[in-house]
Amino acid sequence: MNAIAFLMRIYYGVLDPILVRRRKSARLHLWGGTPASMTLDLEAGRASGSGSAQALTRMRRVAQRYDMHALGRGATPMMLDLQACGDAKGLEQQLRGLSSRNMTKIRRAGRMGYRVRPFALANHVHDVHAIKTSMAVRSGGPVLARWLLRPEHIGRQTEELQPWKPPACDTHWTIWWGVFIDTPGHRNGPLETPERLVAYTKLARAGELVHYLDLMGHRDFLADGVMLLMHAHIAQWLLDADTPPARGARAIWYGALEHGGEGLLTWKRRAGFAPVQVRLTE
Repeated sequence: MNAIAFLMRIYYGVLDPILVRRRKSARLHLWGGTPASMTLDLEAGRASGSGSAQALTRMRRVAQRYDMHALGRGATPMMLDLQACGDAKGLEQQLRGLSSRNMTKIRRAGRMGYRVRPFALANHVHDVHAIKTSMAVRSGGPVLARWLLRPEHIGRQTEELQPWKPPACDTHWTIWWGVFIDTPGHRNGPLETPERLVAYTKLARAGELVHYLDLMGHRDFLADGVMLLMHAHIAQWLLDADTPPARGARAIWYGALEHGGEGLLTWKRRAGFAPVQVRLTE
């Protein structure tokens, strides 16, 4: 276990529960009291193929820190209800209603040349490292990665471009999604990549639940709206359900109501996330 993993285990085991207890009541009040209820199925019986068991085990483990049955001591999950959106047009209408600037930001980012797609981590290990270490302090507080993270902690950088491969299991997977911009001559260690990764998420799925396990953008590109662009593309991909890995998802989960500062909470609200009382079944 590296130093960051050790410190994060201490944080989630000791400090996070204290923070959640202090913030829960006040933040629930801001959202109008008791959250709506939702039941989501992890569909454990459908997990098959490479990576599916890891995706299911991770989802169970992370969910243990949250209130997934009734309001209590755990953190309150923030969810985007995909069923409430209905389809891509419904998502756009919801985003417009939450902020008059949402669609303007998304379209502007597209005009600037930013593109969103899944990617093979091995091609962009150094880009992910640059993103993680681009800020000393984020909404959640000091960023330990700024001083402790090394590229090899993230993954093994390939020397030859690797193709992206769809997950082996349609309902239990981990897919890296990213925002890219053309950058001639750009390199990831020994590999020349003519485009630069400027934001990413480690997107995990177990059954009906999809989770932003890690969502981060490079400091120099955040003002261009790259995070909202990526979120909108992923939500639309799930709603369109054009490919097997996207079908059947009912909600996107991103962190807790009690986590982060006011800036992150505002972003979640504008992106369609709301506190939910969740019951997980299998």
